Amino acid sequence: MDQQKITKIKDAVRGNFDASSDRYVAFEEKRGFFRALNAALLSRMQLPERAEILDVGCGTGASSLQLLEAVPQSRVWGLDCSAGMLEAARSRVGGSDRLSFVEGDAARLSEYFTFPFDAIIYSASVFLIPDYRESLSQAADLLKEGGQVGLTFMDGLYDWDGNNLFQRADEVAREGVSLRKPVKMAELQLFFRETFPDHESWNEDFMLPEDVLKEFFSIPAMSAGLFPGIEYSDRVKKVTSLFRHMPTGEILFRWMMMRGQKGR
Repeated sequence: MDQQKITKIKDAVRGNFDASSDRYVAFEEKRGFFRALNAALLSRMQLPERAEILDVGCGTGASSLQLLEAVPQSRVWGLDCSAGMLEAARSRVGGSDRLSFVEGDAARLSEYFTFPFDAIIYSASVFLIPDYRESLSQAADLLKEGGQVGLTFMDGLYDWDGNNLFQRADEVAREGVSLRKPVKMAELQLFFRETFPDHESWNEDFMLPEDVLKEFFSIPAMSAGLFPGIEYSDRVKKVTSLFRHMPTGEILFRWMMMRGQKGR
């Protein structure tokens, strides 16, 4: 991907998340979804008690706070490109000598951090980083020997036969939904395996009611992924139209997770 396109994607991501902080906070406080998502990843990482952790794409700080709770003697740094999301994070956290937030680019980690980490987490963020190869390469360099990288990658909505429900719904709704992401999962998986030979990957399936998923995909940043390049009010109308053609009841929301360890 050329630099001009990377810059364009990053500018769009930053703008969409700047407009999303209040809705992200409200959604998470009401639903607790990202907490469940992160818990599934952390359960496989077994972090040391005094871990130094970098949270890449920390957003409103929910994942960073969860890391502090999960590893009570840890020190956490949260990085995000969105000033709006970080403003919400700082207002939620208040004063803490164990948690710091940094505004910056995920592909320039070595410019912000010059000390090693026990763990680097990409919580629901890596699929929004078009130059993820540079980010993960720098993450590997910043890990201590034996340190770990963990990530969660949003796959999509499916039925039990493996059908993509956004695609199925749009066959009827004809709203022009986009199923493309800045990062292709298969390419990410290959690069991750090459960068971290000691690795594992798995799927986590969350069963959520369609009204909760409609609420999630109506957040500005999430709706922009489905319908890029149009106004938010129009995106919400299109999301509403799509969900009229979704199955009723609970829907399978699939995430791919990966954990890699730096060789000793």
